[in-house]
Amino acid sequence: MPYQAQILLDLCDAPAELYAFYGLDPSFPKRQVLVPSGHGLGKTRVLAIAIWGHLITRLVSKTLCTAPTSEQLTKQLWGELRQLYRRMKKNWPTIAEDWEILSNSIVHTDPDYADWHAVARTARADKPEGMQGAHALDIDDEFGDLARLFDDETSDVPSGGILIVMEEASGIDDIIRQTVEGALSEEGARLLAPGNPTRPDGWFADDIENKERYAVHCLDCRMSDRNLTYKLPYRDFAGQVHSIRVKGFIDPKYWNDVLKDCDGDEDHDRFKVRVRGMKPSSAFDQCIKSHWIDKFFERGEHEESKLEPVIISLDFGLTSDKHAMAIRQGFNMLDGEEWLPPDMPDQVTLVAADRAIDAQIANNAKYIIGDSNGVGNGAMEYLTRYYRDEKPELNVTVIHFNAGLQALDSRRYYRRRDQMWHQKGRQFFSSPYCNGPELPGFKKQATVTGYHEDTNKKIAVETKDHIFKRTGEKSGNLIDAFLQSLEVVTHKTANDKKEKTPDHPAVFQKHFDKLKQRSDHGVYIR
Repeated sequence: MPYQAQILLDLCDAPAELYAFYGLDPSFPKRQVLVPSGHGLGKTRVLAIAIWGHLITRLVSKTLCTAPTSEQLTKQLWGELRQLYRRMKKNWPTIAEDWEILSNSIVHTDPDYADWHAVARTARADKPEGMQGAHALDIDDEFGDLARLFDDETSDVPSGGILIVMEEASGIDDIIRQTVEGALSEEGARLLAPGNPTRPDGWFADDIENKERYAVHCLDCRMSDRNLTYKLPYRDFAGQVHSIRVKGFIDPKYWNDVLKDCDGDEDHDRFKVRVRGMKPSSAFDQCIKSHWIDKFFERGEHEESKLEPVIISLDFGLTSDKHAMAIRQGFNMLDGEEWLPPDMPDQVTLVAADRAIDAQIANNAKYIIGDSNGVGNGAMEYLTRYYRDEKPELNVTVIHFNAGLQALDSRRYYRRRDQMWHQKGRQFFSSPYCNGPELPGFKKQATVTGYHEDTNKKIAVETKDHIFKRTGEKSGNLIDAFLQSLEVVTHKTANDKKEKTPDHPAVFQKHFDKLKQRSDHGVYIR
């Protein structure tokens, strides 16, 4: 693609006539290239071409490749390098036979040139020293004096030099960028750093504004429309000029769907990052949309949900923070409240437990779920014993929940709280059936929290501490209590009136079996 050619010419510091041949702009800075980009624009292919080009055309050079995770290097980038290597073996076997691709390096087959290579190192902020010592300048006889002394021939073939490749640059820590600065100070050193600009801060976000030092190429997905054909000239070995055609990489449906999710706003952070290749104005996207909550308040009750069991959910705070209780039946939020706990620590548990018991009686609830990590543990233990020993005939299931543990879907989320907010919360509030009373402060609580998708494609939901730093206000607990109720999975319908217990991962089954021996009604999620 033309934009890929522009990146490579700037990286190589190509002569002006090449820019003219391709019809590209020669005015950008050279050798250090930053590429903030939307999704799917062929960044990895550009990296692979740049790496092979640097290895093949510069004798005894070094190429250092880094990324936030090993998978981004050894699977994605190294996979692209192998694909080009297969083409080289077919078309340029004399060149290809000089190289061997290993799991995390490309090495010269001649042992005398063991220092002529490309290596992959994960960018670990806790071990930045792993990126140190990368130097490759080879100018010990710049004026040819040693060649004359030993009666050697001088060579004009480019020699030495380092290329540093920083894949998914937005996710690479500032300390790593600082560590490789020494290598970039060498004459002829090159830097190629593409990435989806997911953060508004950090070295990548700052440096893409420094257009005097870097060739900054911001790639918009719409530059590569799958419905269009693009042309780039090339000259064959006989000197004849031809055009090579290539279709765009991205189906317009992708950016149209993202734009729809952003309510048609091209300046929405999600659209800026995923499509336009621009850094966001905030580190977080809104997790639960405001218009979802507006519709939530406007709708009437969902009739089929009245067949579902009632769930009571508790979220606990310290003495300066509020407790909260939410009551849900299917898609219907029945009620919710927050209250300040008493100053006496021994009464914190009793008051919360008593409120839950009163709500269970009033609503004939069949499930009580609560955050038992920390201050809430006492209340949840009390409720477990109460419904096990004193009121077993009510058949109430008490569920202990810990939002801070690893997510069940650990490939997509970090913690249970992240999955609770992003996956289950967004799924619930975007539904055309959900409804609830317009409780004071509920909309603000539901819509203030943001989320961030990092370069590992994993979701992290904004913490309460971060919300306080950003807004100056404490995040309420009522929305957490309500979202926690979604952790209780029931399947009751008009044709199936038998309640089913919550779904849990099989890995916890042995733990549950032990607990069941102690209690017929207590279920713990640790």
